Parts: sequence; structure tokens; C-alpha cells
Amino acid sequence: MRMGISKVVHKQNLQAGPAGLVFVGQMAKLAGLDAVAKQVTIGRPQISTENILKTMLGLMVQGKTDFDHVKPLAANRYFMNAVDIDRVPSAETYRQTFQRIALNTELEAMLPRCSVKLWKKAGMDHEYVQKDDKKWVRMDIDPVIYDNDETKKEGAAHTYNKKFGFAAIFAHLACGWMVNADLFPGNTSFHGPETIGFVNQSLGLADRMTDATKLLVMDCGLEDQEMLASLHDRPNTDFILKYNRRRESSTKWLELAKEKGVLIREDVKKGYRMYRGSTYRRLRNREEEIRLVFDVKETYKEKGQLLFLPKVEIFSVWTSLKVFNDKEILRLYRMRGTSEQFHAEFKTEMDMERLPSGKFKVNKAFLRMGMLAHNMLKVISQDMVMEKALGLKRATRRRIKTVMNSVIFMSCRLIKHARSMVLQLGCSREWHEWFSGLFQRLKPA
Repeated sequence: MRMGISKVVHKQNLQAGPAGLVFVGQMAKLAGLDAVAKQVTIGRPQISTENILKTMLGLMVQGKTDFDHVKPLAANRYFMNAVDIDRVPSAETYRQTFQRIALNTELEAMLPRCSVKLWKKAGMDHEYVQKDDKKWVRMDIDPVIYDNDETKKEGAAHTYNKKFGFAAIFAHLACGWMVNADLFPGNTSFHGPETIGFVNQSLGLADRMTDATKLLVMDCGLEDQEMLASLHDRPNTDFILKYNRRRESSTKWLELAKEKGVLIREDVKKGYRMYRGSTYRRLRNREEEIRLVFDVKETYKEKGQLLFLPKVEIFSVWTSLKVFNDKEILRLYRMRGTSEQFHAEFKTEMDMERLPSGKFKVNKAFLRMGMLAHNMLKVISQDMVMEKALGLKRATRRRIKTVMNSVIFMSCRLIKHARSMVLQLGCSREWHEWFSGLFQRLKPA
């Protein structure tokens, strides 16, 4: 006869919890967070800055982004041992201390360098774009709207798509690693010096991670003459930047496509022609010409009826690449949909969209702490992809939610044995071997 559960009891001092948190403590050391905490400590706080920052990371990798989420962890011995802290702050201390650090120190500026250190010491691998004997490391930069409606947070404003919130911007490598992130007021236009500064900062961080040529891919929301000139002048960098047509005549584009392009497809039944080609245009006040690759679709029939004037759809990108043909350039740009999935995971699966503070500078620092937590999950994700014995669906990458559910929330118990702490996992032998291998690899030297 099968025996069912008859009652639920409470056991004090049971050190059990999400097993994946042990990786947070390890990777915080690899990223140099201890040294950063010392530099930004103000006075002699009752709870150390290191405890505050590691507590935040431990919550973020679980998708807990509100200051009050720390309340259930009061005196939680497992959490303290897992993320390597000696005390869990109260919700009030947690919020006030982080606010004081964010407002009065350079924490926000230091955090991207922690991600660079983590990349190097965790042994992460690049994904390359390759043509003949030349390699590029791809980096996508995207602006993102953070909806914080029905709040009165500093910096929140109506955005270009009429939502109320903030304008964030992210730089991702092709593997999903977040190189840089920043937060701007909601009414910010990304056609300005702040955007060029962010792009140059992101490329500088990428330079520390690899010597390979960077391939920067960006949307038309970041396109302007100053941006193109800046990218054109930068060494060891190529770019694909979507062209912003603004008020240019579609008729002139169709004439250009027929003159300099090639007819690649025609469907008489559906009534359209597709042209592809490239031209060169000179930047304002510059001698250099930059290649402009285009697809132009001419629709001359709808529902079997000829149109008086054809409909013209234009898709075009600026590029500095010379060894790729027109089709390859456009395909490379269209692959940026994967990058949009990365920051969608960051917003929704890590619950980073509704920022917790009313002060703008605090939210900027919080966003970059989230970037470091995101990259910690990416370290685990890459290792999961390489291991084929875990019984997961075959894939080239793992979503943040998959990493959380499979690794971070894995059940475990922490016990003291022979003057040491031992983690007991409640999982299959294959998962245990993988977990143990990653644990040993991430051990700080």
C-alpha cells in the first residue's frame, strides 16, 4: 500500500534552499566584488557593503528584485553560507544602505568591469562571425523601454511609444553576455552624445574581453551622422547600422533599386518584385563614402487588381564590411532578433523592468547589479549547453528561466561534516556530476 504524506512539520536550523546560490558566492569573488565593496564602503556600517551587494545578487538570480524580498531570509543560515555573507540585512537596512552607496559612490561605474573580470576568470567562449580567414565578435546594442506606469519615480517620463517609464540601453555579445547597460530618463532621444558615449564605453569593455575585430549591429533608433562618423573612425571595429529613411521619397528608392540593384524575385500572381543591391553615400562634411545595402519590394497588384501607384517597402543598412555580399549583410542584421530575446529575458524572467527605487541614480546602479547577476546566470547557461547528459532539450543556448528552474532552484541541504561544509543535492547522478564539475571550476584560486 502506498503511503501518503500525513502532515507537515517545522524544523528549526535546517540548512536547505536553492542549490544554485553557491555559484553566486563563487562568481562574486571571481568578479572582484569584494574589492569593489571595500572601495564604496561609507563609514563603518553595521552590515558590510559586501553583505548588501551579495544579498542583492542572491535575490536577483532568483528573479526577486524588490527590497522587501529579503524579509523571508532573516537569519537564514543556508542563504548566508551559500552567497558567502555573515549576516542578512533587514529590508530597511538593505534599501537604505544600497541607496546611500549608489548616491554617494562610483558603484555604478565600477560594475561593468566586474563583468569583464567574471568573463575572463570563468573561461567563457566567444561566438564568432567568420568569413574566409577573418573573424569578428558580434555585439548588438538595443534601446529598450522600461514600463513603470503609475509611479512617481525620478526620471520616469512618457517615452516615444507613449508608455510611462525609463529608456534603457543594452549591449550584448552574440552568446548573450551583457557587456554594458545604462538607464536614461523616459523622454530621452538616443540621437545624441550620451548614446555615442555609451557605444564607445561598450566597445572599450569588449576590447578588454577579446582582441578580435568587433562587429557592432544596431537599430535605426541609434542612427545619425555623428554615430556613423564615430564608428567609421574607430579602429578594429566594423558595423551594421539600420538606415533611418526619415522622409526620403520611396519613388526615388525604387528608381535607385532598378538602377543599381538586381531583381532577385518576382511573383506575377501576387504582384510584386524584389530588388537587392548596394550603393555608397558620403557623410555630411566628410570625404569618406559608406556602403548602403538595400532590399526594395515593389508591390504593383493587390487582390488581383493593378495599383495606380505601386507600394514600395524599403529595408536598408549602413555597413563598413567589405568581404560580405549584399545578401550576407542583410542576413547578419536580421539575426539581431536573438539579441532582443536576451533583453526580454532580462526584463521579464529576471523581473528587472519595474525598478525598485524612487531615485534615478539608485535605479541606474540597480540595473547594473542586475547585469552582473544576468552574466552569472549566463556562465551557468553556457556550461549547461556544453554538457549533453542532463536530459535537456537539444539547444545552442539556455533561457534564463531554464537556468533558474534547473539549477538555481535545485533542492539541496547544507550539512557540517568533518570540520567542513558539505552540500547534498537532491538530483540525478548526471546532474550531480555536472553541478560538482562547475563548482570545482568556479572555485577561486
